Amino acid sequence: MQYNKAELEARLQREIMQTMPHRWRNRFHVEMPFGFTGSVKGFLRFGEEHYIFLQWNPFSTEDKNKGWVLVKTRDFIRYSMPQLVLWPGEDMDRDGCGSGCAYVEDGKLRVLYTGRRTEGEVRDNRQILGTLDGGVIRKDGVVIKEPPEGYTHLFQGPFRFTQGGKNYILLGGQAEPEDDPRGCVLIYREEEGEWKFEDELSTQLGFFGSVWECPIVERFGEQEVLFFSPRGVKHLEFAYQNLFQSGYIAGRMMATDQTMLHASFRELDRGFDFFVPYTAQFDGRHVMIGWMSMPHRDEDYPTAELGFMHTLTMPRELTLKQGRVYSRPAEELKDLRIEESRKDIESCEVKKLQMELFEGSEGYLRITFGHAEDVHLIFHYGEEKLVLTYRREDAVLEIVRNDMALGGKGGRRFRLPIGDTFHVRFFQDKSAMEFFFQHGEEAASLMVFPKEDVRPVLEVKSSSRMEKVVGTVWELDPIQYNLQ
Repeated sequence: MQYNKAELEARLQREIMQTMPHRWRNRFHVEMPFGFTGSVKGFLRFGEEHYIFLQWNPFSTEDKNKGWVLVKTRDFIRYSMPQLVLWPGEDMDRDGCGSGCAYVEDGKLRVLYTGRRTEGEVRDNRQILGTLDGGVIRKDGVVIKEPPEGYTHLFQGPFRFTQGGKNYILLGGQAEPEDDPRGCVLIYREEEGEWKFEDELSTQLGFFGSVWECPIVERFGEQEVLFFSPRGVKHLEFAYQNLFQSGYIAGRMMATDQTMLHASFRELDRGFDFFVPYTAQFDGRHVMIGWMSMPHRDEDYPTAELGFMHTLTMPRELTLKQGRVYSRPAEELKDLRIEESRKDIESCEVKKLQMELFEGSEGYLRITFGHAEDVHLIFHYGEEKLVLTYRREDAVLEIVRNDMALGGKGGRRFRLPIGDTFHVRFFQDKSAMEFFFQHGEEAASLMVFPKEDVRPVLEVKSSSRMEKVVGTVWELDPIQYNLQ
């Protein structure tokens, strides 16, 4: 596809500033106003600002021909206008600019990304180095041309990191044979300006999916956490219920030995719409932004008929406790709250209560069960509804969206032992919803597409009286885009 930077950025500016966007266009989630919004492919602090690179196909809602756009922010509330910085064109990336990373080297902002090429039915990926220069990523050249022997061309998503004074690249990979492939991570080491293949990262997972995507390693205190997204993991009753998964293993990674000693794989998010998150470390914090999408499920996203599709999660701060990653919304997001319209909740010995929410809401509920054995959180959209149910008897939380007329259907179930008090924090945008349970022990991201343009009504109920329901609901301002 032929990219025209000036024309596309002018259209972005016009449409992102619309005063009356469609009822499914989100208010406080970053997304492109037209085309295919892809996942974050670089996220870091550079100077005084956070730089967020994400994929974008401006020509259709198809997952192809993607370039990268850049948005900058100091506070996750006010953002720069999206700027087109990378697009396919040369032979090395003619079919799209794929997954990658961004980092600072010698005062310059560098990127590594997968250049997509297809020869007939065969994918021919290669890893490309670039430098942000004058508002555009200059393509400096191919640094890894082909996968090592024994691995398929599904090697992608380079992530650069430093350990023990040496520079390394992780690549998501797939071991042959192609008729019975196995997901893995490949490690390369920098040696005199060249990238040398070391080995496959040795883990205790064995066969765990057919391909691993977008590996990222972050250090939390004395441990490393390897984030990645495996495809082809067997579905279980209370885990791995999406088409593709995203999660992590925590332990010790020794890059020099290409080994990692770790605990079991855990999912980062239990919702329907979450994939290939990206993490960044700054100011002593680990912050993650996920992609609210599920590949190969285009029928779940009716916005495609309107010419736009997908969004990003709000930034989440991650902490590691006893080998488990907890997530909570970034502290800066509290500045979106409108205190004048705040609603406080406090009810005792009640079976049911309900309230109308806003066009965009944040809510926190603390529900003390008492004699109640279950609790239902029902988001009503006229005659449609989204239902969350927690049952104490089996310590299972279930999310069901079968009563929404449009978009994806089905349910998600996972175990969540909580004792006598249920904590839930939620963010309800026009179509994007994010939930955090038990102070971030679990999270769930999902999309809903109400037929009617109505404010949702939240109903909290139980089959028996709940001892106490306490909480607060805030109306949220939309994020802002600075025209300069």
